[in-house]
Amino acid sequence: MKKLVLCAAIALFTTSIISAQNAKFGIAAGYTNITERAKFEELTVSSSESGFYIGALVDITVSEKFHVEPKMLYANAAETGFLYIPVLAKYYVAEKFNLQAGPQANFILDEVVDGFNSFGLDLSFGLGYEINEHFFLDARYSFELTNRYTDNDFNVSDKVNTLNVGLGYKF
Repeated sequence: MKKLVLCAAIALFTTSIISAQNAKFGIAAGYTNITERAKFEELTVSSSESGFYIGALVDITVSEKFHVEPKMLYANAAETGFLYIPVLAKYYVAEKFNLQAGPQANFILDEVVDGFNSFGLDLSFGLGYEINEHFFLDARYSFELTNRYTDNDFNVSDKVNTLNVGLGYKF
């Protein structure tokens, strides 16, 4: 199943690259902080792990102030691998400064215990700054919308939120 999802994600990413006429390709890497929060009735437990992310992106210019940027990122925190596929709308509020928002699919690439889902859907918000024509900085926080806990007989909620801060290069 994971191989099928990964192949579908690569096909989607490749199709968007091929169809993009006003596109710049790039790479990005940086710091990630992944927080898991579980809730049961009045009890809330959370844990946070830090790591890194690395991946590829396509910056598609729709207009001077509006871009769409799909990415495919591999992240690792506490020896657990994640695949993130955000599709961000970028709005330039100034020449080099942009606000970002959009959906993000995420997959836990390692084995998950019974009763938990390896797929999650997030809502991401962030900002970016273009240092020059090629280099950029960005920071993004993603709130998970889905519940990772699949057996809800006990009314348990388990969500994974992510903070990414990194540096990128566009070709």
